[in-house]
Amino acid sequence: MAGDIIKRWWPELRRAMMRVRPEFFSWPPQNRERYGANLPEKDKRRLEQALMKELFGEKMRSWKRDIDGGKRIPLRELNRWNDAILPLVGIGEDCFYLNEWLGENKTILDFPTLRDYDEDDYRYQENARKQDDPSYVSKPYRGSLYLSWARLFVDLKFTYATLSMAAGYLYAHLDEVAADLIEARIPHRYVPGKNHGKAKGKSFQWDMRLVADGQENLLDELQQRVFEYTSGRYDALLTDWDRKNRRGVYWVNTSEQQERNAHFIFTDKDALSAVRFRSFVRDCRSIERGADELNEAVREEQTKLKDFILQHHQDLVQNLDPRVKRLRHRRKIFVRKDAFDDFE
Repeated sequence: MAGDIIKRWWPELRRAMMRVRPEFFSWPPQNRERYGANLPEKDKRRLEQALMKELFGEKMRSWKRDIDGGKRIPLRELNRWNDAILPLVGIGEDCFYLNEWLGENKTILDFPTLRDYDEDDYRYQENARKQDDPSYVSKPYRGSLYLSWARLFVDLKFTYATLSMAAGYLYAHLDEVAADLIEARIPHRYVPGKNHGKAKGKSFQWDMRLVADGQENLLDELQQRVFEYTSGRYDALLTDWDRKNRRGVYWVNTSEQQERNAHFIFTDKDALSAVRFRSFVRDCRSIERGADELNEAVREEQTKLKDFILQHHQDLVQNLDPRVKRLRHRRKIFVRKDAFDDFE
């Protein structure tokens, strides 16, 4: 937390902190930053209660009734909360806060650059895959950020950020458009199965079935082929962008009416090495690239995907034996009743 960050504090946050940890303001800046990056659980609970009261006062009573009834705090007020607390929990010039798991007993202060964090997370994931499957062959690190969430101030304005590698950004676009392209070839819908919605403790069973007017096997095979294609393209794109070593970032404005949003898309692992959490915005601006080449790559990949789906749909229509169906393990999926609350 830079020395002058304390000036950005809302009066409500100052008063809340005075109730919880008044000596905080006499600490050196580095101690305040360390505390904010790893709030003790007891202090965190007390601070949340105090700040909620400072920010929202009597509204809290009606919100408690709403929350108990399964509703959420209004988005406008949630944004206000995140804005108010960011100078405490974020670090550096921009009060950068990474809204991701950082590992056991680790904070963002343990990772000077994006690459330090991303590569550490990648190694952890690769080791986990190796433990689950001893025959798994690890792949080289080429940058792995994929739709990671963060919060920060950009030019002193509170902003939600998404962080991705260029390969991941392209893959996300393919994954999104693939569903529409398949739907255009084979219209289908999901309908509740006989067990959908059955309660089990605090969860319910998820049992939605695909209906495609008799083309279910064809649809299933096409979806599987498209999945294998897009997964293969993702791996190839990771290698391709890493080899090109453009060492840049594309800064895409994705703001909506009620909130500021930005997507930071990094070309390769060397770009991650060039960006520090403490000076995120400044470092990104120093290596920013025009988005035209990224947009052209999106169009090129979408065209290839469209051609692939057309070709393989025609092949399946002509050659698929409708009596043959891929063997799959049948799974029962249970979902907590409150699992989708954050997506409303």
